Amino acid sequence: MSSTVKAANWRFVEVGRIVLVENKDLATIVEIIDQKRALIDGPKVPRQAISLAKVTLTPIVLPNLPRGARSATVQKKWAASEVDNKWSSSAWAKKLATKERRSQLSDFERFQVMVLKKQRRYATKKALAKA
Repeated sequence: MSSTVKAANWRFVEVGRIVLVENKDLATIVEIIDQKRALIDGPKVPRQAISLAKVTLTPIVLPNLPRGARSATVQKKWAASEVDNKWSSSAWAKKLATKERRSQLSDFERFQVMVLKKQRRYATKKALAKA
């Protein structure tokens, strides 16, 4: 029996790594300050030093971003590598959007969701009983 060794999907704190700031906005690491802080910049996030505890690393990286790049350079690289499209098509972003949408539902909309779930469950059980 031969087993294949699969490389782990490590996400390193590196210049150019796209991060999710407090589960809201995307930014990129422009400079690493020390072990616990980094300088970030992005279209929706102002350039700032932030604790790495407040960000989540994503698998997306801006290639060849120079250390300490200015905001204009970050904007150009961001647009060139289509970060927003990559992020919005990821399952992670879709799950966050669904969570946000569900938190905004009114009482009546929650009731409608419940009724639709009951109908789907009934249809599934009926189809399984036939089989």
